[in-house]
Amino acid sequence: MRKIFYCSLLSAALLGTACKKDRSEEAADRFEKAQEKVRDQKEDVRDEMKDVKEERKELNEANHDLAKARAEFTVAVHERMARIDDKLKQLEAKGDAKSHDAANRLRAKRDELSASLDNLGDRVSANFDQVKKDTSAKIDELEKDLDDAI
Repeated sequence: MRKIFYCSLLSAALLGTACKKDRSEEAADRFEKAQEKVRDQKEDVRDEMKDVKEERKELNEANHDLAKARAEFTVAVHERMARIDDKLKQLEAKGDAKSHDAANRLRAKRDELSASLDNLGDRVSANFDQVKKDTSAKIDELEKDLDDAI
């Protein structure tokens, strides 16, 4: 009976240590899976950081292009305004009352347009295309009125 008892005790001890190894192996597997998951997440973060860096670069290039387009547009508008001033001088040089009244009316329109152009830099960033279109249309209208009056 003692042999059976010792054999049972030994079997239980061996079985218990075998279960502990299974638990430790399971824990080791879970740990390795967790490490792998962390590695994958780190890799995802690295990829996202690369994407953010590329997007920042593209944004900087777009801002540079916008600033360049704004500067070119501003130069073009100033040139057109100078031509309008020349045409206004031509209209005033005619000397008759009708030309003088038209010149005063168109100069007021030109001054109003010039005042709105002074604030152009503040509005251009958000909606440059619309501001450009509206400004060009106003200048076109003023130039047409001047050509008709001359």
